[in-house]
Order: sequence, then C-alpha cells, then structure tokens
Amino acid sequence: MRLAEYTQRLSELARTVNRWLALAARLDVLRREKVALYAEEVAATLARAAANLATLEVYPNDRPALLSATRELGRIAGYVETIVATLEDHLDGRKRAGVKRRLEHLQPFDLEAAIREFGAFRHARRLASAEGYFRALADTLRA
Repeated sequence: MRLAEYTQRLSELARTVNRWLALAARLDVLRREKVALYAEEVAATLARAAANLATLEVYPNDRPALLSATRELGRIAGYVETIVATLEDHLDGRKRAGVKRRLEHLQPFDLEAAIREFGAFRHARRLASAEGYFRALADTLRA
C-alpha cells in the first residue's frame, strides 16, 4: 500500500469514528472518558507520526524519525480497536463491519519505500486532519 492510500484511509476512519458522537454521548461517564482518553492517544500518535514525516521530508535518511513514524502509524489500529470495543454494545453490525474493513486497510507497509517514492510532508497534512477529528471526539465527549 502506498502512503497516500494509507493516510487517505486513516482520514476516512477518523471521520467515521467522529460521526459516532451521538452514540458515544449515550455512554456512561466512565466509558465516555475511556473513549475520550483513547481518542486523545490516537490524536497524539497522529501528531507524532506527522512530525516524523515532516522530519523525513527534510532529512530523508533520518533513521530514528523513520522508525518512530513506522511505530506511530502501527499503533493507531490498536487504539481504534479499543474505541470500537468500548462502543460495541452501541454499534450495529454494519458499523462494526465497516470499521473492521477500514482497520484491515491499515495493515503495516514499507514506510521507507513509500517515503522514497512519494515524499513525506504532503501526507503529514492528512494525518493532521485525522488528528483533528480525534481531538474533536475527545473534546465533545468531555463537554
């Protein structure tokens, strides 16, 4: 998978999860806080990945930035799975299947090859957009 596809699918997943605000608002306070915490973790992870991609745009041979970006992008699916598990009783089968399909598209890929082929920074903007959706989810759950 190319980096552009990965970031596009990640952005679509962020928009999907954000549309669940009405469902999440019906959760008890403890579960709402749990989803908010995970949404913040996803947002922070996306921010770190975007920062590393920006570093790689300037310094393409920066191995620590490459490893960090790879690690951060790999971490996101686990966080989203936890959010879905928390909301499971409130999601119909179609919504769960849609998220499962989207998570399957976030399988690991060769980030180094993707960056060499297409550059990095332009994809950082899409990650920043997805970060915003997750921050909005956390903020709304706490309002």
